[in-house]
Amino acid sequence: MIEDYDKSTELVTDSHFFKHAIRWDSLFYMEIMENDYRYFKNHAFGYGIVLLGKLFSNSLICILILQKICNAISTELIYKISMHYSNNNHKFSQLSALLFIFTPASVFFNSLYTESFFAFLVLVAIYLQIKQKTYLSSIIFALSIHLRSNGMFFILYSGYPYLVKAIILLKDKKFKQVVSTALEAIPIALIYLVSIGVMLYLPYKNYCQQNEMEWCKSIIPYAYGYIQKNFWDVSFLSSYKLRKLFFIYWGIQGILIQGFWLYKWMTKSCTIKNNIQGISIILPTIILFIITTFIAHVNCSTRFFSTQIPFYWCLADLFYKKDGKINKWVLFYILEFNLGGLILFTNYLLWA
Repeated sequence: MIEDYDKSTELVTDSHFFKHAIRWDSLFYMEIMENDYRYFKNHAFGYGIVLLGKLFSNSLICILILQKICNAISTELIYKISMHYSNNNHKFSQLSALLFIFTPASVFFNSLYTESFFAFLVLVAIYLQIKQKTYLSSIIFALSIHLRSNGMFFILYSGYPYLVKAIILLKDKKFKQVVSTALEAIPIALIYLVSIGVMLYLPYKNYCQQNEMEWCKSIIPYAYGYIQKNFWDVSFLSSYKLRKLFFIYWGIQGILIQGFWLYKWMTKSCTIKNNIQGISIILPTIILFIITTFIAHVNCSTRFFSTQIPFYWCLADLFYKKDGKINKWVLFYILEFNLGGLILFTNYLLWA
């Protein structure tokens, strides 16, 4: 009804309906799908969405339909995974799945962003791990890195049980079993390293062989980190400035809720147990929480957490108080981000 003040969306689509699904990062995805990585800054965005675009001949409607299918399957996977980790707590698992349907980051799960596809791959990989298909699980996790770089954190999920097992065997002086455990873990590490290597190599191939840029000289030539710092001011505590008060307000809510739940989990006050299984699945979220709080753009915290299943366990644990009443703080947070987030996103107001 109201004309956009930012007309950049109209450069990639004339559709009045679909243009509302394209904001911020979506514009980069559309540009990359059409013209590949012709600009250096575009290497901040993963190759997964490009492959999806090529698979569907850059059809926005096909990609968005696939997104909805992924969301539906992810809901079922969240229920099944939650049942496994909560010792078959049906009420908790059902609530976790329901909260995913009404995720505070719903706008990103219904527009041209990678959150849906990334969350789907991560949940599939976790489910495969539960079914003891470890190597296949690791391959899926490794593929997720090309949708969102924090997929690499799941090497902790895959590797932590092997590390604990090796330490226990080492204490018992069972050295042959230690070697055997290490040999089992090496292929998993290689799967992740190959995927990370591909992510590092592609921008290196495009920009470091003829035109030696500053980041090319690093021991690990990490274009993504360089782009984040130099183009978008992503660095230690860079979000916490007086001129970014709204960003801080918008982001600190997710950080406080996730942080409070992590504290409760560490003190063994949550539905998910603080055992080897529980620790392995929470570790990637802990790393993401630290990076989001201290380095990344704080206003994106809810968006970042929304792809992690512990975020929905957090909301499910906190949704009801001990007296059985709904926690108004959590309910307000979910409603505020579903409604307010949609308004901000569609009007080019930054929390993307």
